Amino acid sequence: MLWAGFGGRVLAEPYIAVRSGQPCHACHSNSTGGGMRNTVGYVYGRNVLSVRPLLEDEREPEWDVLDGIRLGGNARYSARQFEADDADGNLEFVTDRVSLYGQVRLNRVVDFYVDQQVAPGGSLNRETWGRASGEKWYLKAGKFFLPYGWRLEDDSAYIREATGINFFSPDNGMEVGYTGNSLQAQASVTNGNGGAGERDDGKFFLGRLNWIGRFGQLGINAGLNDFDDGERMLAGITAGFNTGPVTWLAEYDRIEDELNDFADEEQDLALVETNWLIVRGHNLKLTLEWQDFKGGGDRNRASVVWEYFPWSHTQLRVGYRAEQTDDLPFPDEDELFVQAHLYF
Repeated sequence: MLWAGFGGRVLAEPYIAVRSGQPCHACHSNSTGGGMRNTVGYVYGRNVLSVRPLLEDEREPEWDVLDGIRLGGNARYSARQFEADDADGNLEFVTDRVSLYGQVRLNRVVDFYVDQQVAPGGSLNRETWGRASGEKWYLKAGKFFLPYGWRLEDDSAYIREATGINFFSPDNGMEVGYTGNSLQAQASVTNGNGGAGERDDGKFFLGRLNWIGRFGQLGINAGLNDFDDGERMLAGITAGFNTGPVTWLAEYDRIEDELNDFADEEQDLALVETNWLIVRGHNLKLTLEWQDFKGGGDRNRASVVWEYFPWSHTQLRVGYRAEQTDDLPFPDEDELFVQAHLYF
């Protein structure tokens, strides 16, 4: 859910939606946020986010190719330094992701959308769906990102990594949604395997209800993934609000896995994030995360990220993350990164 910053390791920055008091679809082609911006989102990125807005005599392409056809794109490039216990340090330059978007408005009701990753590793389809929309209701079918929780920029966040609902795992199915002024709701049924071929007749059911008010947003989320080897149940709440120049995000999730051939697993996930708008074009992000396993092996992570928007449709990010864990498969690790982000 967001107004800006999509792509890279993920597509979204929900704090900007909360800061602006707007729903996801106010700035994005996708009803649940992420991916290509619509005209409002494009203008917002051009005139509001950056340190220096465009002057009246400056011009940029609008990316409306023909009547009813719109293009978009995103690219993130990073330099990352990793330090882990009992391991040599690792410095790497990486193309996080380059994606191209296209949307065709067939008539006043039906539109068609494609999100295609072109790097790294060649071409990969992330979303392809058709949608029939009314004044407030819509029906979407195809391959899409699932409606659950905050759509954070960082897919490695515990609440996105552990739930398996992130920008790395779109799925095939159908989604119905309601997009009112203060109430947003989505329900979806998908194969439940992250876009891979179907293996059984079980399905993944998800629902999300989000209220947008004067002081912030509050949401509830639930899901059930039924498959031959067991089932996974998800439940969560999200909240976002503003205190002056600081925007707060929070999410709590409960995961219960019931597996036929293995012991049942339970875990609790939580995230608290603050975003301080220091001055125009400068945002300081502080995040705390927790992952608590029923049988022990807790994890926690803290991060600080400075985000700078020097020009329209350009973002530079510098960040540091420190992770501590009691779970042996996940060693204590520090990460320092610099990232350039271009989007249109």
